[in-house]
Amino acid sequence: MTPDFTSLKSKLLAALAAAAGLAVVATLITNVTLGSVGRTVADLASDTLATSAGSARLAEIGQAIRVDVPALGDARTRFDRENAMRRLDGHFAALRDQLAAGAGPAGGFPGLTQVLSGVEANVLELDRNVSRRFRLAEARKENTARLNRLHGDFLLEIDPLLVDAQFNVQSALETGDGAAVEEPWRRGRVAREVRMTEALGRLHASANLAVGMMLRGVGETDFRMIENLRGRLSEAVEEGNTSAELLAGNASTITLRQIWSDIAGFASGPDSLLDRRLAESGLLAQSIQLQETNSALLKELGDIVAGAVRETGRRSSAASQRIGEIIVGGRLFNALGTAVLLALLVLFSYVFVRGRLFRRLMQVLSSMRRIAAGETGIEVAVSGRDEIGQLADAVRLFRDRSHALDLRARELRETNATLTHEVARRRQAETDLRETQAELVQAAKLAALGQLSAGIAHEFNQPLTAMRSYAHNAIRYLDREDVEKCREKLGDIERLIKRLSASSNHLKTFARRPQEVLSRHDAMEVLTNALSLFGERIAREGVRVDIRHPDHSVHVMTEPALLEQVLVNLVSNALDAMGDTPAPVLKLRVSETAKLARIRVEDNGVGLDEATLGKLFDPFFTTKPPGEGLGLGLSISYNVIRDLGGRLDVRARKGGGVMATVELFKS
Repeated sequence: MTPDFTSLKSKLLAALAAAAGLAVVATLITNVTLGSVGRTVADLASDTLATSAGSARLAEIGQAIRVDVPALGDARTRFDRENAMRRLDGHFAALRDQLAAGAGPAGGFPGLTQVLSGVEANVLELDRNVSRRFRLAEARKENTARLNRLHGDFLLEIDPLLVDAQFNVQSALETGDGAAVEEPWRRGRVAREVRMTEALGRLHASANLAVGMMLRGVGETDFRMIENLRGRLSEAVEEGNTSAELLAGNASTITLRQIWSDIAGFASGPDSLLDRRLAESGLLAQSIQLQETNSALLKELGDIVAGAVRETGRRSSAASQRIGEIIVGGRLFNALGTAVLLALLVLFSYVFVRGRLFRRLMQVLSSMRRIAAGETGIEVAVSGRDEIGQLADAVRLFRDRSHALDLRARELRETNATLTHEVARRRQAETDLRETQAELVQAAKLAALGQLSAGIAHEFNQPLTAMRSYAHNAIRYLDREDVEKCREKLGDIERLIKRLSASSNHLKTFARRPQEVLSRHDAMEVLTNALSLFGERIAREGVRVDIRHPDHSVHVMTEPALLEQVLVNLVSNALDAMGDTPAPVLKLRVSETAKLARIRVEDNGVGLDEATLGKLFDPFFTTKPPGEGLGLGLSISYNVIRDLGGRLDVRARKGGGVMATVELFKS
């Protein structure tokens, strides 16, 4: 296929190819320039990022070690020590990983390995120091507890001995059995008992003093104070040993002297509490010194990291200066290339776009606007084989089709007006039909009231007759001045008036025109109201009424007057069907499902055949003799229940009679 060089596409492609060629040349030169910049930036970024990342990580780990070393040195329990050591082991593992990743001497951190080895060795020595302190502290606590128990045993043992010694001294001073005692013997006995008492007292004081100084010493941390206490403790123990030797001849002090020997054992020898406390204080001082050494090593680590960062900054400054020189040259070249491209674009726009392309395109656009504004007979004076000429051909085609569409739109508007008139006419017919149906429902109500007029008259006559009798009796009682009897009869009259008022209100409610708004009502209450209109007829015809319903209320969404009219019609039909039945039974049922409520009216009358059931809801169809019905009751009832959103079903019972069911949605 031979290319068409007269088309706009070919001309634009040629111009774009020339501009693209210049752009490619400029791009190649720019890429060569920027390639050097990129390599320099990449090397700088790699070096800087590696050093920065390593420095940040080393600083982070160093700070963590700086925090956890005091925690190890000040650990109060083995759990605290193990936790601190576990964290420090993790820090050292992270440092070894950092060294393996290139943060050693080759990575810009000279001397780092030696510092880290020193820090790790320092921490291990501190851990051993803390472990020894824990063992000494545990032994000190155990020996202190033993010392307290021994001191308690000592007090329990010496108190009775002191009492006995005082008693013996008193006895020696007195004369026994009234007999004369030789004076030298009595004096010798008194002297022995006094020495015994003095030795016990001095031993008691020495033991209390020794225990007190040892307990005070285990709580001290000052070396000089502990040494002072140890010297005074030696004197107290020596004095206690002297007192114990004076008691060696007394068999009753064997246990006391043994307890004192155990107490004195904590003042010197391998179980010396003060010696253990001195060792523990020495370890504590060593721990402080180790922590200070660790701080110095971590400071040296920080200095190494800071030096690496400074060196990286120096290299970055030199690289930035070199990059700046390259970028200046690139900017000059880009400015020159941009100026050349702009000159070519201006020349192309003036010669080709303005003269050949823009003018013809504006002519086509003007014609399109006039056609869109609704003008007819527009001539499109642009032609040619290029894309603008093809666009002009398309505009002419659009003009012709737009004219055809205008004609079609005019026809559619006329058709739409006709349909609108027909819809309005049918809506009016629907409104008239609804009004006619409402009139038929009202007429059916009045017809039902007419059929029930005899029963209603009987329902009113009975109370009126009774009221007349009660009024006559009340006058008689009033003449006799029997006020209580008169008040009783007036109460009976008031009760009958309320009964007549309720019946009258029910008839008035039944006869009113129904409302269009549905509301929530008890289905059993509506059925009871409908049944009350047939009370006199049911009694007169001997109909047994069987009513069954749930213990709770079953509510439906309905217009109560319309639903009562339907139920009156169904009950009336049932009573009519049982006119010649020997034992008429009217069954009324109210039941429910999850969503529906059912009201059922059953009779045991003559029933209906299949042909009659098929025509039952047809208007003006009736099975009653002429003059007793128009055949509109079931037809109206069917439409009423349908408008209420429910369903009316009438079918023959198996044992004879008819079963009518009203289904409505529960509320």
